[in-house]
Amino acid sequence: MSAGAGAGAGAGASAGARRTRGRTLALVLVWTLPSAVFLAATAIVYTAFRIPPPDRLDAGERAAVMATLRAALDDQPAVPCPVRRAAAPVAATVWLAGRPIARVDGEGADRGADLGAAVDAAAAQLRALPAIRAIAPAERAAARIQVDIITGTAPLGGDQWLFDALAVPGIGEMLAINSGLEGIGVRIDGKPWLLLPHELVAARVLTTKRPSKQMQDFVIGPDLTKMNQMLAQRAGKPGVLDPTTMFRFRTDTFVEGPRAPVEGPQAPPLQLYRGIPPPVPLTGKLLRERALEGGRFLVAHLAENGRYIYEHDLASGVQTDPRSASYSMPRHAGTTYFLAELYRITKEPWLREPIERAFAHLAELMGNGRCAGRTPAGIEFDCVMDRHEKIAQMGSTALAVVALAEYQRATGDPRYLPLAKKLAAWIQWMQRPDGSFRHLYNPTTRLPDDQAQLLYYSGEATLALARMHVVTGDPAYARAAEQGLDWLVGWYDFFMGGFFYGEEHWTCIAAEAAYPAVKNGAHVDFCHGYGAFLREQQAAPGEHPDEDDFAGGYAFTPFLVPFNTPAGSRTEAMISAYLLGRHHGRPDPAVRRQIRNALQYVLGQQITPENDFAVVGPGRGGVPGSPIDRNVRIDFVQHVCSAFIRASEWIDDP
Repeated sequence: MSAGAGAGAGAGASAGARRTRGRTLALVLVWTLPSAVFLAATAIVYTAFRIPPPDRLDAGERAAVMATLRAALDDQPAVPCPVRRAAAPVAATVWLAGRPIARVDGEGADRGADLGAAVDAAAAQLRALPAIRAIAPAERAAARIQVDIITGTAPLGGDQWLFDALAVPGIGEMLAINSGLEGIGVRIDGKPWLLLPHELVAARVLTTKRPSKQMQDFVIGPDLTKMNQMLAQRAGKPGVLDPTTMFRFRTDTFVEGPRAPVEGPQAPPLQLYRGIPPPVPLTGKLLRERALEGGRFLVAHLAENGRYIYEHDLASGVQTDPRSASYSMPRHAGTTYFLAELYRITKEPWLREPIERAFAHLAELMGNGRCAGRTPAGIEFDCVMDRHEKIAQMGSTALAVVALAEYQRATGDPRYLPLAKKLAAWIQWMQRPDGSFRHLYNPTTRLPDDQAQLLYYSGEATLALARMHVVTGDPAYARAAEQGLDWLVGWYDFFMGGFFYGEEHWTCIAAEAAYPAVKNGAHVDFCHGYGAFLREQQAAPGEHPDEDDFAGGYAFTPFLVPFNTPAGSRTEAMISAYLLGRHHGRPDPAVRRQIRNALQYVLGQQITPENDFAVVGPGRGGVPGSPIDRNVRIDFVQHVCSAFIRASEWIDDP
């Protein structure tokens, strides 16, 4: 009997061991297989489809090319181009007031001719264009010339065997073009017809596919059909081109520098990489200047009714109507918060009236009393709702409180404090005993929604309570903020909690804002851990072949161009994480480096005199969605420039 029992136990142990090994193997595969597949895909795509980076012209050669083209644009005597590089097609685009008014392509008459001959051919075409001959001398002087030298080509590529083998159909098409660096072309009867990288960006054909219905903001992959039609139209061949005749190409791209004021000299030509000029050194002074430029952009996009022009397409100049019903009140409040923060730090007087105009609109919306009421304890409350909204959202009210409190911090003026207290009373009433928050409220039924949990709102509500403690000194706000922080941080108290994080940037901003009323080392640990998690997504120089311009941004893969908003919002959070660590006597130098790298990245993304040649409308200071998304939204500017102004106060310190 004992022998049988022993045998059974041994068999059970063996089976248990097999199950354990099986679970271990499954866990290993879950963690390693996606990375292995991704690395293999990256290596194969890189090897098979990469076009080598261009051997770029030096400063003297760029100046010589521009001298030839500028002489043609200004209708001056011809200046032959002396550049003796290997022959390559040359495209020259003339920009005026943000729009391309002329485009010529040049090749040497002899296919074996050098690059200079192609530039001379482009200059001759430019000189003869009626559109150029018709513009006034002052407009010619204001125009800027962009040059694209085609340096390498490769097949366009569609679905590839690798991705079909991996049962991921369509991925090959999504990765067909290195967005912002490559154009497409076709040669018909010996003549090349080209769609340049910036033309594909402006046409919005580079990010058109949504692989996931659940993630509607996640777009990837070019519209090859639309590109085919555009190229056929340019070549004068209506219909559809044979895709096998089309090719990708890379360029050495540069543009004339901006002119100094009052007819000053032209700056040297600027190299462009994915449309971005070379980086400028990071200093506190520069960050302050750029934050103020962002403030000027937002003020220029604030209508008389106190609502912001929510979006501005830099390529077309099209702007949204501030009277539109499709308006985000949380982003209205968040943008006004940034302007108040900017005023607090800089004390620039031109900021005050626009802030008060935006506040007046909030008061106007609340004047109808739709959300006004009393808590069970009889305390008056109110919340922020746009005219068309039927449900109140926590984010609108929370960020309105943050903005109102920030204004009082900046000015010492308590005129908005009664309003802020009513809004804060609603936030407190919406907080549960465990510190969490209800996020939606129906003012008709007077009932909060106990189910819905929306991104960002709990962190924003906690920040609002922390800021109310700062301006009032009322310990009830500090206790409520501490409860909110403990719940936000405590949510991650499980086995996998240290391995992933949601978008917790408001949590860390709130943790630093609540200090010293709330001192909790667990909050520091959480924010430092969040920083380490984000650094895994932050591109480093040399990490992605040919994509060093991604360095400092938060890139999902080397195939996807980083969005600019995460570099702003996450840097806001990391600034708070760094300062919170410093408050507790343990600043994290890795977080500081992370901040500097992200700031350096987004400095290049902001619209400045160097890169505004392709901007229609008042775009300086704006921050587009990405290097290949020319749309500016007010919250893009808010997050990036808030990071600028906050870091400017200490970034130069040892």
